[in-house]
Amino acid sequence: MSRDASAWDRYPPIADYAPIGDCRTMALVTRTAAIEWWCQPRFDAASVFAAMLDRRAGGSWRVDGEDLAADGRRYLPHTAVLETRLRVGDAIVTVTDFLAVVGQERPELGPAPFARQKLVRLVRCEEGTARLAVRVEPRPEYGARRPRLLLAGPDGQRRRILAMPAVGERHRLLFGATRPWGTIRDAGSSVDATLAAGEEIGLVIDYGPGDLEGEEVRTGSQREPHEERTEPYELAELHAWLDETVAFWRSWISVSTYRGPHRQLVERSAITLKLLTYHPTGAIVAAGTTSLPEEIGGSRNWDYRYTWLRDASYTLYALHRLGYRAEADAYMAWMQRAGSSHAGPLVLYRVDGNPPLRERELPQLTGYRGSRPVRIGNAATWQRQLDMYGETLDAAYLDVRSGSQLTAEEWERFSGYADMAARRWRLPDTSIWEMRGGRRHFTYSKVMCWVALDRALRLAEMLGRADQERERMARWRRAAEKIREAVMRRGRRSDGAFVQRFESDVMDASALVFPLVGFIRGDSRAAGATLRAVQEELAHGDLVLRYQPDGTVDGLRGHEGGFLVCSYWLVDNLALRGELDDARRLFDRLAAHANDVGIFSEEWDERAHEALGNVPQAFTHIALISSAHNLQRAERGEMQGRIRRDARGD
Repeated sequence: MSRDASAWDRYPPIADYAPIGDCRTMALVTRTAAIEWWCQPRFDAASVFAAMLDRRAGGSWRVDGEDLAADGRRYLPHTAVLETRLRVGDAIVTVTDFLAVVGQERPELGPAPFARQKLVRLVRCEEGTARLAVRVEPRPEYGARRPRLLLAGPDGQRRRILAMPAVGERHRLLFGATRPWGTIRDAGSSVDATLAAGEEIGLVIDYGPGDLEGEEVRTGSQREPHEERTEPYELAELHAWLDETVAFWRSWISVSTYRGPHRQLVERSAITLKLLTYHPTGAIVAAGTTSLPEEIGGSRNWDYRYTWLRDASYTLYALHRLGYRAEADAYMAWMQRAGSSHAGPLVLYRVDGNPPLRERELPQLTGYRGSRPVRIGNAATWQRQLDMYGETLDAAYLDVRSGSQLTAEEWERFSGYADMAARRWRLPDTSIWEMRGGRRHFTYSKVMCWVALDRALRLAEMLGRADQERERMARWRRAAEKIREAVMRRGRRSDGAFVQRFESDVMDASALVFPLVGFIRGDSRAAGATLRAVQEELAHGDLVLRYQPDGTVDGLRGHEGGFLVCSYWLVDNLALRGELDDARRLFDRLAAHANDVGIFSEEWDERAHEALGNVPQAFTHIALISSAHNLQRAERGEMQGRIRRDARGD
């Protein structure tokens, strides 16, 4: 039994994808309950399912049936458990998908995920009689391998367990179900069933414990002994996992202190941020996917399954605002470990703190709607991005201001970054947008070097180190003043607006960050000129481009959509200036760019009215959380031209 082949060949919109996860890895599910992306055992591992990047070669786990159609979906309230409603002929079916987690409470870390990954599907007929097949077609190594599938059972007849040697012979994926698997064909199999109202089947992919070898597991939990069970799963067992998983998520979200407008959307963003967290180390990846395009059919396709140090201050700001101290501490500890493994900070890291593998293209995958190349790894790792010093020191400052302390070793590392900023700020770099068209003197990078020095000075005072660091602090002050003078003289155009790079008239939305980090006041003349220029030259409706891509600076062909983070920076700038009605209206309208279950991608194409880029995008959800909090503060009269810290006027 299968759906129409031509229908399967059509790619769902990017907004159709909804994530489920266990704080180790993530699966993406469509509106018709097809799992089209799953890497295991962790975010940056090779995929088992990748149909979102190639309908035929990628592999999927889907529900088939005559006249099958989507009929709505939702997350179970306050959880990451996804419930999809389908019409199969005249019947109504619900599919409940989750990666199981168990509520082992550890006060210092929070609940810990299962040591073994369990991807679970419960398929229940609600009305009528549904004749369907739940078909699995694993394609390991990004579709490069045709797996060897085996049917196993205690007597050779009760075919309940489907085992697949994964990459190499060490690891096996075990496909279990509450009913027999069918015949293996085309390196896939299915559970076929005719369900009356009230009847249900359950299916599980269980990944063995070998994935934990060599990893730093912070939970301290014992590994489960791994046995290839031959008895069938029972529904009661799967429902017990469901209950534990629901309890985990509801316990976790109850920590949130946010009580303002759009609370449901803010809490969904918080859950999504937790989904993007790799629990064993505390790292938070930028997105759960690779190579979803910034332009359909274009080549701006990047692997975002890594952790960028640049995101540190934005991430910590959001976590602290929501009251997630354990997650903030774990993320900060990961950042300190990752940053200590090299002479200077790299741009991004894998979740275990190592650099990503070299960037390469996967010719076996055609890419989402023909958007080639599909890339894994990220060459930006080795770029010179001077702004990292500012974001990293800002993160340390936020953490200490929230009650943490720095050890002597940690202080030396962070203060060393300030020394680097003082020495290197005059150099050209590739900056926040990771330009591939050559190094230039980007204004944002200069300002963030100023931020690095400003935060180092503040930290020295807060930590009682001013006396012993007197000479060093004097150097930082001198360098900070030189940066300010250079930016104010060379980084603005005649109307007072800050520009993308020195001695140019080109606008860049990153200049909206300058009042947010305290370089200028939000109600200053320069901030107002920059805000107006961004609105006039980069905004299309509610959405803001990062810059006008013409290939000369970023070195890439084609265009991209509105960058949702930049639109939230616009909200923050309006709030800083006291233009609260405009800020609220823009925030409300931006909410419409989430999909039906509250998930944001990286970008949005205003002309085609569709999501673009990798999904779910941590930066977008972080920006939404921050803007919601900042609007609350502005409405209470707490902003007064600044968001996080004192700012100078102009």
